[in-house]
Amino acid sequence: MKTEAELIANVKAGMASAFDLIFGMYSHKIYYFAFSILKSKEDAEDVVQHTFFKLWEKRESLNNSLVFKPFLFTIAYNVSIDLLRSRLKEKGYRENILVQASSNYNLEERIEYGDLLDRINQISEKLPPRKKEIYQLSRVHHLSHSEIAEKLNISVKTVENGIGYSLKFIKTHLGNDPVLGLLLAWLLL
Repeated sequence: MKTEAELIANVKAGMASAFDLIFGMYSHKIYYFAFSILKSKEDAEDVVQHTFFKLWEKRESLNNSLVFKPFLFTIAYNVSIDLLRSRLKEKGYRENILVQASSNYNLEERIEYGDLLDRINQISEKLPPRKKEIYQLSRVHHLSHSEIAEKLNISVKTVENGIGYSLKFIKTHLGNDPVLGLLLAWLLL
């Protein structure tokens, strides 16, 4: 039996048999990890496939001194979060969240959806130019963090910081009403 380091070196060299062994060692662990985040068997299976696809794509850049398990789980985590974000953007997920929120709060009596969107848009116009651009690419054009980073030629961390800043800015200007916070989370995820 080869060591994990030898398997990684063989995967880096493009040996499919080594890749199959790595897949066998980690696919179940990645599945349960993704399932714990997404709560969906189908989505967890997709995460496993995408994770190992990304590993195969990046195989030539693998570092021999890399601690492999955290690297692989980082890929799985990022794939899971990207999938979760895309699911939340889907109309069915949004409607489900709104129905659940409506049963707990009488949202229609507290605020009109269109008015809230207008308020958020007005507030976002007051953001600093670069943060406003990052915010719009993320929330209006639905680009991923990596797509925004590539488009603007900045790091993913800079994108994450810009989005975090923008969301705090908007939340601060909306106030502390818990219903507004719930709607804001629903609208901006």
